[in-house]
Amino acid sequence: MFTFFRSITIVNIREWLQSRHARDLLLVFSIQVFSLIASLLISLTITNLLGAAAYGIFSYGFSWVNLLAVFSCMGYEQLALKELPAYRVENKLGLIRGYFRYATKRILIISISLSGVLFLFSYLLEHPEDNLLRKGLWLALPALPIIAMINLRFAWLRSFQFNTLSQFPDKVLRPLLLLLMLWVGYFLYGASMNVWFVITMSVASIVVALFTGNSFVKRKVISVVSGAEPAYDKVAWNKTALSLLMVNGIYFYLTQVQILILGSFRGASETGVFAIAARLSDLEGYMLFALNVVLAPLISKLYAEGKIMELQSVITRSLWFGFLFSAPLIFCFLIYPGFFLGLFGAEFGDGSFVLILLTLSQIVNFATGSVGYMLTMTGHHKIAMQILVVCAFITTCLSFLLIPVYGKEGAAISAAINNVVLNVAMAIVVFRKTGINSTLLRFR
Repeated sequence: MFTFFRSITIVNIREWLQSRHARDLLLVFSIQVFSLIASLLISLTITNLLGAAAYGIFSYGFSWVNLLAVFSCMGYEQLALKELPAYRVENKLGLIRGYFRYATKRILIISISLSGVLFLFSYLLEHPEDNLLRKGLWLALPALPIIAMINLRFAWLRSFQFNTLSQFPDKVLRPLLLLLMLWVGYFLYGASMNVWFVITMSVASIVVALFTGNSFVKRKVISVVSGAEPAYDKVAWNKTALSLLMVNGIYFYLTQVQILILGSFRGASETGVFAIAARLSDLEGYMLFALNVVLAPLISKLYAEGKIMELQSVITRSLWFGFLFSAPLIFCFLIYPGFFLGLFGAEFGDGSFVLILLTLSQIVNFATGSVGYMLTMTGHHKIAMQILVVCAFITTCLSFLLIPVYGKEGAAISAAINNVVLNVAMAIVVFRKTGINSTLLRFR
């Protein structure tokens, strides 16, 4: 018998909703819902105006940029979540200010260098072979350093527990601005508007998000340590950040690898269909993402304090409430996949198998909980990295074997296998190393 269902009462629900992390979760989730609606409207606008190929170009370029932005951060955005809360408790304001300076300088240099190297690689080797995909990549590349700085700065806000502010610029302002620009662009240019306009508009919206986020960081974070003398712990930072980079970087690579390989082998149209199906399946995980935003620093704090029972309760209750929010969406995608894909245009109708398979794998993702953060925030990032390296190797091999032959269906099979193997393996390790059951299933 599941103890969770036996414990649900009006009093328990009220107590959970009155807790700080529950309020943060609901606020972040509300932002995610808005972002979800805006992102869907953006995708609908692009696909209905320009077609699957254009959306494939758009997705391919920003998949590369987003992936390299994660690696450009060198793990320092994850380091902020792990170390800054402890520095604040210990009143080590000098280390916080030193970290701000050191991380910003390193990430700017690395992200700008990476964008230049990728451009030269693509230009000199004429890769990808599809000229439209290549041009889309070049237009998206200037956003790489900007996205890297967004990832870093917003992690600072999260580490200071400004969870809602950390989400607003990128999840509310950025999609809203892009959507507005798309509609204005269509009104002004009509049929002459193309995917190059769309990519340029997206880069502009990213710039606005960064400047807005910077204003929050200056007021809420930098001001706290502005009077402190900078101190540095570079050796420890670099060592921990490298491990966290491998975990976070491989995680993000696994979300993008199918689009990158699909674009290289099968062209823009199939990439566009798969990208839309993947975007829809990801909607089920929006609540899990909101959970991760709120729970990451909380996991680190409660585990360090030895409050294992309290941590178990927080994780189990939050995950179940999140799953109940997502269940209707899962049901709809499994029963009516063709209807939802058809909203984006007739070209997307043959992606039903892809959406069903990705949805099923997302159920496993949600059922196992925040396993990645459970390992990294409790000091087991090396084990998480080992699991991720093995899964990345398996998924990459499967993608290169299946995608050239089966196209988007092969990409879906590769992605689904990765989701199941990765999350089940991590859930088992979390229980063995911490004694915490991170899954939905709670037995006596």
